[in-house]
Amino acid sequence: MKPFDKIKQQINEDLHHKIPQKWKKIGNILVADFSQIDTNNLSQISQVYAEILKVKTVLQKNKVNGELRKPERTEILFGEDTKTEITEYGLRYKMDLSKTMWSPGNTGWRAVLDGPEKVSSFYSFDSPKVIVDYFAGIGYFSIQLAKSYPLAKVISIDKNPDSVEYLKQNLEFNNINNVEVVNDDCRNINQKADVIHLGYISNTLDFLEHAHSNLNDKGIAIFHEAYNNSWLGFKKRSDWGSIPTKFSKLMEENGFETMKFERVKFYGPSKSHIIAYLQKI
Repeated sequence: MKPFDKIKQQINEDLHHKIPQKWKKIGNILVADFSQIDTNNLSQISQVYAEILKVKTVLQKNKVNGELRKPERTEILFGEDTKTEITEYGLRYKMDLSKTMWSPGNTGWRAVLDGPEKVSSFYSFDSPKVIVDYFAGIGYFSIQLAKSYPLAKVISIDKNPDSVEYLKQNLEFNNINNVEVVNDDCRNINQKADVIHLGYISNTLDFLEHAHSNLNDKGIAIFHEAYNNSWLGFKKRSDWGSIPTKFSKLMEENGFETMKFERVKFYGPSKSHIIAYLQKI
């Protein structure tokens, strides 16, 4: 029997159309949207989810906003502890979901060189000496990059002091020694690099000029962002696999040639999280 069928068995049939059919397990914490459930039933229903899905804590799905990439607020529906741990592609990460973000949907892309060919091709660089991660968070990209390029110096920058604290713990946790951690706005840091990683969603373009000025000649920027599919010119699945003309022109205006372009995941019904491999020109 599927987990959701087991859950339905323990919940009043009148509520079946309101309970979440989708959820995310982050370590031993469950995140789902229970907003359709009234407060009288919320405690009992969240406990059912916790028991069936074997988690210690259930959180209401929440938005992550602002440059600190922190949850707007944390609503605990079951349990008490918001700290958890994840093992992914041979690395372990500690985090506190009330203070830091973690995107389960980006799993394959965080694998860097350990990922499938589509992923590893975006993270294949020619013997970089310096790699800078502008939005390091708790280290989901920084640590994989440091592991993949042990001879490179990786500089991990993040504004959120809570993320930085967990980043330092995770570096020690994974015995990674080639990373320098900086708690600051990346635009305050002038550090020449062969590769700059911009793993951000919202207004990544605002940081591209600073990345351009800090990249060495022919340096590489890995650019994440979310765009409407209509703006990209993609109407059907088969359209993906090419570089959108509008995007290419936009990057050229900012001093970059778009070498590779791909969708990471859907970011809503008509929007996509994309990744682009940009070379400074």
